Amino acid sequence: MSNAVKTDHPHIVRREGVCGGEPIVDGLRVAVRHVATLHRLGESIPEIVDSLGITEAQVFHSLSYYFDHQDEIDSLIAQEEQAHAEYPGT
Repeated sequence: MSNAVKTDHPHIVRREGVCGGEPIVDGLRVAVRHVATLHRLGESIPEIVDSLGITEAQVFHSLSYYFDHQDEIDSLIAQEEQAHAEYPGT
C-alpha cells in the first residue's frame, strides 16, 4: 500500500491509487468531496456521520479541508456530476 501524504488537516490524507489521489479520510475510501456534497445538500453533521460511517471529527476536518480548498473540491464534485449525467445509472 502506498504511503499517505498528510495534509494540514488532521484525518485528511492523499494516497496514490486511492480515489484518484484526491483527499480522503485517513484509513478509509471516503473522499472529502463525498462529505462536501452531503454538506452542500443540507445534511447535518450527525446525518453525514450516519451516511458515511465516519466520526464527527472526520466530518469537521473534511469540511475544514473543503473550505480551505473549495475550488479544488468543487471541481471534483462537478466532474463527478458530469460523469453521472453522461452515464446515468452508473
